[in-house]
Amino acid sequence: MSLARDLDEATIESLVDALLARKSVSVAELVDVVRRSDDVPGVPKLRRVVQHRTPDAYQPPTSELERLLYRLLDDPRLPAHTRQMPMSYQKVDATVDAYVDLWRLIVEGDGRRWHTRRADMARDRLRDNEATAHGYAVLRFTYEQLRDEPAMCLDTLLRTGRVRQAS
Repeated sequence: MSLARDLDEATIESLVDALLARKSVSVAELVDVVRRSDDVPGVPKLRRVVQHRTPDAYQPPTSELERLLYRLLDDPRLPAHTRQMPMSYQKVDATVDAYVDLWRLIVEGDGRRWHTRRADMARDRLRDNEATAHGYAVLRFTYEQLRDEPAMCLDTLLRTGRVRQAS
C-alpha cells in the first residue's frame, strides 16, 4: 500500500492482478485492508483499482496479454462480458478469453507464447470455425495490438458490435 503512492494506476492494477492470480490475496481481503487504511498515502489509488473487482465475480487476468484485453473490454462503451467463458461445440470444448453475450461475440487475445506450435494454431482455427458454425463471431487481437493500438482494437470491437446488434 505504501508503494501505491509512487506508482501509476496501471502498475498498481498489474500488481493487484498478479497477487489475485497467484491467490496470494483475495478480493475480499483487499477490500477489507483498503477500507481500514484511509490514512495511508497510496490507498486512494489502490481503492480505485480494488473497486473494479468484486469478490463474487472477478476473474483476474493470468498474463499481461489478458490484463490488456480485459482493460480494453472494461471500456464503458462496451456491453458486459464474461471472462474465461467455457464454450462447448459439437467438435471441441474450449474456454474463451471473453464472451460478449449481447453481441454473441468471442474476443481472444493472441500471444506468441500460446501459439508457438502448429497444433496450437490449428486448434484455435477449429475453435473459431466451430464458433462461427454456431452463430458466434470471433475477434482476435495480438499482444502488440492491445499494447500499442488499443484505440484501434476498441474501434474494431465497437464497429463489430454495431453490425452484430443490427443483424
